Amino acid sequence: MSHEYESMRRVVYGDKNSEYAGATFVPVCARCFRFVKADKTMRFQHNTVSKKPNATCTKCGRTTMLFEGFL
Repeated sequence: MSHEYESMRRVVYGDKNSEYAGATFVPVCARCFRFVKADKTMRFQHNTVSKKPNATCTKCGRTTMLFEGFL
């Protein structure tokens, strides 16, 4: 991930006892890079995060956040 997001807050999903623990996102829109409102829950499929939208952008509507990985 680019250094421009280095000190920005993160949104982390997954129960610490789950195989999906630590799914970490930068809460910005993947299309326009504005801050987004993250969903309260995250969908997982096939051992990774779902490709379905997981946040709402004021400009783009439903979108995905930038995924950093399982940290």
